[in-house]
Amino acid sequence: MRCKACNREAGEGDFCPLHSKAYKKIVREYDFWRKGLKISWKEYLSEIKKNPLTGEWAKEVAKYLTSNEEVKSVKKS
Repeated sequence: MRCKACNREAGEGDFCPLHSKAYKKIVREYDFWRKGLKISWKEYLSEIKKNPLTGEWAKEVAKYLTSNEEVKSVKKS
């Protein structure tokens, strides 16, 4: 299977190990952003793509998720 973000060989799941790590961090950090800024998942992904301090791996994952209209079910705490 190929990584959905870069077409490298995927590990376990949809992404290569590098994009998988970025994806997990994006999901983990969303709860903080959601609570602090009251933004939706799509708005959060948009902010990730625009942020100059965001790494390339995370931007590529956010771009993939946005362009493919993936809906991530994120637990609300």
